[in-house]
Amino acid sequence: MEQIESLIQAGKIAEAIKEAETALGQLPPTDFHQVIGKDLLHLQPIMGKFLSNFYETMEEEESDIKAIYVEMNSFSVQYERWFIHLLSYDTVPNIGNPDWLKEFTGESEKNLTITGYEALQAANKEYMQSEGYRDNERRQACELHEYIVILRFQELVKSTVKAQKGKAAWADVPVFVAAHDFEDLMYVVE
Repeated sequence: MEQIESLIQAGKIAEAIKEAETALGQLPPTDFHQVIGKDLLHLQPIMGKFLSNFYETMEEEESDIKAIYVEMNSFSVQYERWFIHLLSYDTVPNIGNPDWLKEFTGESEKNLTITGYEALQAANKEYMQSEGYRDNERRQACELHEYIVILRFQELVKSTVKAQKGKAAWADVPVFVAAHDFEDLMYVVE
């Protein structure tokens, strides 16, 4: 896991995905293995619109946006619906200081539902309800799948920002990306 975290911090999302998928593939098969090779890039157009609408709304409210935080909900325990929430900041946060998360200046009124991972949501539900975490191999598979889901989410945001560079004003500010309760896996798209 440390290797994957190091790759995230270095901005090497594709390499981190490969590392995590390889590690998961070496474990006995579980429902979590469905994540291998499955990205979220089909959401890129709607993700771009979601960020654009948010940025425009914040500008209308005269917010000075210096950074955006794109957060996935606490998906491992909130398996009924996986979604994306946005926060804006009037300063560029120092991710070494965890207090920055609560000092946002704007928040999306709506959130964006993540589609394409419904089978994984069902796997999480079954895992939690059956107390699958008591089985060491299933727990390892679940943890690796969590990393992969977050990495695929980061890949989506990175791809969306790259596609909008020079086209959308929000693509020119740092975009921080993580999942709730996984802030230690923060990735910054600049």
